[in-house]
Amino acid sequence: MQAVLIAIVVVAAVISRPIEVSLWRAGRLSNRTIALLLLGRFPLVVGLFALILGASPPIVIGLTVLALLPGALFYRVALNLLRDQALEARPRT
Repeated sequence: MQAVLIAIVVVAAVISRPIEVSLWRAGRLSNRTIALLLLGRFPLVVGLFALILGASPPIVIGLTVLALLPGALFYRVALNLLRDQALEARPRT
């Protein structure tokens, strides 16, 4: 049962990214929203894996907080990269 749940989490994380990117390119998602979705995927997957594997709540919380640190540190960098890509993709007049 654990293997099935882990497979579902991994497939959902992998399948959702192209959908999010296409929505962002179409202008349906803002730069901030897509940055949060991209950087928030890792802590969500870590937390779900810890829950699926049966870790105690303090360990789940600790692992999730540790997984949030890279996203918090690189949020501004990711946002600037997304803004640059959005500017490059904009048609020039």
